[in-house]
Amino acid sequence: MESSTEIVWTKIQPHLKWKVLAKQKRFLMWALYSSIGSMMLGFDFGVAGTCTAFPAFQRQFGEVYPSQASGYLISARVQSGWSGASSAGSIVGEISVSYLLDTIGRKHTIAVGSLFTAIGIGMQIASTEWKLFLAGRFINAIGFGQIFLESPVWIGENCRPELRGFFLCIMNGSIVLGQFLLSCIAKGTSGIEGKWGYEILIVLQFSFVLVLIVIYPWYPESPYFLIKKGRMEQARKSLNKIHGSDDQDLIEAELARITDVVQFSDAIQEAAATKGSLLAQCFQGANLKRTLIAALPAAGQQLIGAAFVLGYVTYFLSLIGVEEYFTVSVVLYVVMLLSNLTAFIAIEKAGRRALLVPGIIALTLILLVMGICGCFTTSPALWIIIVCIFLWAIAYQLTIGAVGFAIGAEVSSPPLRSKVQGIVGVTQGVVGWVVGFVSPYMINPDAGALGGKVGFVFAGLGVPLCILFYFLMPETKGLSFEEIDYLFANKTSCRHFQKTIKAHRAEVGDVLNIPGAEAKLGGERGFKTDVVEVENKSE
Repeated sequence: MESSTEIVWTKIQPHLKWKVLAKQKRFLMWALYSSIGSMMLGFDFGVAGTCTAFPAFQRQFGEVYPSQASGYLISARVQSGWSGASSAGSIVGEISVSYLLDTIGRKHTIAVGSLFTAIGIGMQIASTEWKLFLAGRFINAIGFGQIFLESPVWIGENCRPELRGFFLCIMNGSIVLGQFLLSCIAKGTSGIEGKWGYEILIVLQFSFVLVLIVIYPWYPESPYFLIKKGRMEQARKSLNKIHGSDDQDLIEAELARITDVVQFSDAIQEAAATKGSLLAQCFQGANLKRTLIAALPAAGQQLIGAAFVLGYVTYFLSLIGVEEYFTVSVVLYVVMLLSNLTAFIAIEKAGRRALLVPGIIALTLILLVMGICGCFTTSPALWIIIVCIFLWAIAYQLTIGAVGFAIGAEVSSPPLRSKVQGIVGVTQGVVGWVVGFVSPYMINPDAGALGGKVGFVFAGLGVPLCILFYFLMPETKGLSFEEIDYLFANKTSCRHFQKTIKAHRAEVGDVLNIPGAEAKLGGERGFKTDVVEVENKSE
């Protein structure tokens, strides 16, 4: 069979992914809107750490500390409290979001999250002492935690299978963009005397809320959610909003494809109905392994240093003696942004496992070198530490930073996706809270003052991650959700996903008999994977 060069919407054609992308401009716009929560998270993630580098902020919330240039220092205790409050709020938001997503829907979850975020920002602006600022960070984090997790659910449910990895990379890209905007604005306001130098950073968070609320009335509800609720005509209207009404072949094919996935999910869910609630099922049988795989990259991101580098890098640079620390942080985020853009292509070219496993090894080695250099106080050692931070940023954004969100959204069973995403969010929040809470104690002058030696801590955490990633990270590039279900149900080794599915396609085609569920891919509607094209043209 010769590979087709024309798009047939009723087939999954990975070799035509870039042609498909060219016809998905409207979907891209809605995916970008849904990822504003990720941008909010990225911006807010660094607000406290960046503000801490401002002398006016130190005077407002700090204690007298003569050795500091400003004469004041915000204690490790207060910084840890802020980090802990933000992580705790994010956890609350991420626990509640699975309920919101399944009851009021994906669209209205954004409205609820925006309300919490606006209240939290207002509290931070009004604060004149650290306790109210802490409360504001807690409330704010509840809101962006809810909005943040809506994005992978909405995108994962509705994007074309050929582009699932590409679109899920938008999440991390938005986080990095939020951090980049924060660093640029901080550089621009660093010369402003008084409280407005740092307060502008907090006030500008209202701009995210404004964009969310203004566009919210037109945001299409997830067709998957509508079909799940039996509202077929509303799902059709939503698809026309998402893709436009010019190509009705696309609308009909997507309606059929998503309906098949819903029916497939319902069959699995009904088969497992006697095993307890959906949340309990996330930790039963093959789903336990899938939940672990989904949550592992989220935990790995924090354990390999994301909560430290992304949250405290500006403040850390100032502590180790970098004079132009605001400028260096801007350059760092430019590098991260460019690296993340490269990941959009790499995830579809190289795949998920091929990026994650070498990536976590590279990050561990970079942190080890950074720790070694931290044992010296010479100028060359300082430069190597800075180079290590930049190399870490490149490796992180090309691998676990971008791919971690994609793998988390792909490996969960469709009926459990919203619950698993909640678990992923909570995992990220809890581990991020621990790392964020400890970080000020490791680097602050009134505590550990580790400097570059902090690299040893994260390199040590990276070693078990390297082992876990090698054995547990599957390659899901080019696989449908049904094929992923089949591989997990048959207890296929995560290292052999691609080899196993290629052999299965060659032997029996696209029919998948999944243990425990009377469901097959390519059912009555005839939505099929182009076998030859997936095998030979998945580049």
